[in-house]
Amino acid sequence: MFIRRFITTLLTTQSHDEEGRDQAMAMDGRQTLEAQSRAINAHDGPTFASYYADDAVVVDPQYPEPLRGRAAIEQDVTTFLRAFPDLEFSLTSMLVDDRMVAAEGKIVGTHNGPIQLPGAEEIPATGRRLEFPMAFFSRLDESGKIIEERRYYDLASQQEQLGLT
Repeated sequence: MFIRRFITTLLTTQSHDEEGRDQAMAMDGRQTLEAQSRAINAHDGPTFASYYADDAVVVDPQYPEPLRGRAAIEQDVTTFLRAFPDLEFSLTSMLVDDRMVAAEGKIVGTHNGPIQLPGAEEIPATGRRLEFPMAFFSRLDESGKIIEERRYYDLASQQEQLGLT
């Protein structure tokens, strides 16, 4: 399917530029998410955060206010990886359309390190296993960096699995 579309694109004259550009953006968005997945599974917070623009905004149900800027995003992922040192993320589906990426995934890990939740004291390791699906929508700039992301997951279920409720 991909090869057929690629050959058709090469043979088309007028629509070649537009379709080729769309296809390149789709590949960029797909490549960005796949690279982020590899970084998270390698427990490399700085590389994970490097795919965000300097002034990126991330809306996450865990926080009352959006995360603003790459540094805040890197701090967030570093904190999460410290709390779940065996964390694994699997990307289960993805849809790329121009500069928008929608994806689903699953996070699995064991709470073996402390974690600081917004508005709460630091929570020591519970040793409990956490598994939850999530979805997120990312908007990319012209260079392929994420400028805005919205994450969706069941925070109540996550806290219940950790024995916090």
